[in-house]
Amino acid sequence: MIKTVLLLLLATLLPAGCSNEPSSQPPQHDSQNGSEVKIGRLICGGHLSLAIVENRMQQELTTFHLKTVQNHDWNDVIRQMKSGELAGTFILSPLAMQMIREGLPAKIVMLADRNGNGFVLSKQYKSIDALKGKKAIIAVPHIFSQHHLLLYLALKQHHVPYSDVTVVGMPPRDMITSLKRGEIDGFVVGEPEGNKSVTLGIGWMAAISPTIWHNHPDHVFLASDRFISEHPDQLQPLITALKKGGLFIEKNPHQAAVMGEDYTGSSAAVFEQVLTQPADWIDYSDMIPSDDRIRALAEVMVDMGLWKELPENLADYTDQRFILKATAETAR
Repeated sequence: MIKTVLLLLLATLLPAGCSNEPSSQPPQHDSQNGSEVKIGRLICGGHLSLAIVENRMQQELTTFHLKTVQNHDWNDVIRQMKSGELAGTFILSPLAMQMIREGLPAKIVMLADRNGNGFVLSKQYKSIDALKGKKAIIAVPHIFSQHHLLLYLALKQHHVPYSDVTVVGMPPRDMITSLKRGEIDGFVVGEPEGNKSVTLGIGWMAAISPTIWHNHPDHVFLASDRFISEHPDQLQPLITALKKGGLFIEKNPHQAAVMGEDYTGSSAAVFEQVLTQPADWIDYSDMIPSDDRIRALAEVMVDMGLWKELPENLADYTDQRFILKATAETAR
């Protein structure tokens, strides 16, 4: 009965917020005209560099004050970006690409992190191979998520037909409880949820994302076209600060984990383990959304059927100027 209910919910959970109608130009808002810039985020380890900036680097943002807006659902993020409430947001990389393809006037201006995800299975499955023919229910945060792509690739690598699993959209905060209750058979999610589930004895880590797709793009920073064109003097120092924040995390994992507890929703001890064991589980060092990285994401989306074909204007999905400048500045 539980699985039947989940299947009935699939249609509403997965496509939410992904209409085919192009978005109109966002209205004018003080968040992009005045001294305050609103940037969206969820409770997620991939958004940790934003915590570093908010807590350590506000004084470097001399042309504006950074205000982060915490959401609990990607549908809220989509709505706030379409309405113009946010100047930008940290967001799932495939979801950002889907929103741009649907007409949202925005660009991916930097990666938030690379790698950083885990594939957790119920203890009744001893391997990913064991999913073959079982019609298992696997949760991901959103149909247009890097987690969904990673699930597809992991199944392919283990010769498990993609049709042998049922994919459901689910907020990460609900995944551990749902797995414990037997409502799902596993999940692919950003850390620290996977590591937390193992610590609690609920499920086991079948794979971490670097072993599925090494150095894959994870979350990205999506900025509105209006913010980019009208306030480059605000966007550039923000991107530079985020770049510095990523380098701080790489050099100071313990301090970063402590500072980011509200951002990760996890104890510092749990997330410090994600940052260090193994060292490449999550990476904040190279944040350039290069053409090759964006194309690689798009190609997987086409291969698994999320998109019918590659867009001809894929290079227009990014504006790399700001992160390239920040990378050069921080390398001196």
